Amino acid sequence: MRKRLISKTYLRDVKKYNLNIYFDNEDYYISVKNIIEIEEPFILPTGLCLIDNRYYIVEVIPKKENYTMRVFFNERKERLEYYFDISLENGIEEETKIPYYSDLYLDITVQNMAIKVLDEDELKEALDNNEITMEEFGLANRTKEMLLDSIRKGNNKYMKLDLESYLK
Repeated sequence: MRKRLISKTYLRDVKKYNLNIYFDNEDYYISVKNIIEIEEPFILPTGLCLIDNRYYIVEVIPKKENYTMRVFFNERKERLEYYFDISLENGIEEETKIPYYSDLYLDITVQNMAIKVLDEDELKEALDNNEITMEEFGLANRTKEMLLDSIRKGNNKYMKLDLESYLK
């Protein structure tokens, strides 16, 4: 299982960015990364560019859920993709005071309402290698099913947030 600080995720080729973290909500944390300079744009095999200069990455870290949501925006502040990480826990790292999540390998993406489940093989491999317990494996799968249901029904409360209001 991998503990991920939101200040460091998805920034591999990014040379310069601004990070703002908002703690003013009792249900979730929000971070906004404004990409200022990147070595090369991050382009999916489908041709969709997710990360480039003047793009945004907004992360919502629910305090009482076992997942996080990342939303990629282009320079026109248009939503490009939702990326959900299933997590064992979400919280604030004591030393840095930066939100984190403990990644349980399993992911879901939503692009134009096309839903994909990713890394089920990694989750199974983690179980087989005793990196996670059977309880954590079950939690990941239950969370996946709950998330898929809320996405398909259009009632995931985090997808309905006015995230554009955080983009500066």
